[in-house]
Amino acid sequence: MQEPMPDILTRAGLGTLATAVRRRLKLVVASRLAPYDLTLQQFWVILVLLEKGSCSLHPLAHLVWMDDPTASRVVKAMVERGLLETRPDPKHGRRILISLTPATLPLANELQGIAAQIKSGLVAGLQPDQQAILRQGLLAMFANLGDMLAGNFSVGLDPESTVAS
Repeated sequence: MQEPMPDILTRAGLGTLATAVRRRLKLVVASRLAPYDLTLQQFWVILVLLEKGSCSLHPLAHLVWMDDPTASRVVKAMVERGLLETRPDPKHGRRILISLTPATLPLANELQGIAAQIKSGLVAGLQPDQQAILRQGLLAMFANLGDMLAGNFSVGLDPESTVAS
């Protein structure tokens, strides 16, 4: 049974809607992961390594939207649980490659199926053209925020508006 749309969201600004979608997505993913005793971060690490194969810490952190110290802690905990393994990179003396253990592959494949269900459920009811427009808008918002981080605070500001969304 679908929960009714909170009235506050029907009038919310785009920033509020983006935040609400992100929070709801995290709740959905966390609920699907509960039987596996995995955090959201561990879930994303497993999926990225399944898709990309072995990689070193910095690229992995970048792909799962974590900083290097956080990714290092997540990987360390996963190695201790036997989900990941590390080995020296034969092409680089100081770099360590991170990969799934062979025993983790069945779990990774199962998690990939869960991710596919979540992705399809997320866009259910949206036509391909609506998905393209939404993607374009979200990418523009992301770029605008990047410009703002870079110091260009005038991006998107309307001098007539006094309320931020």
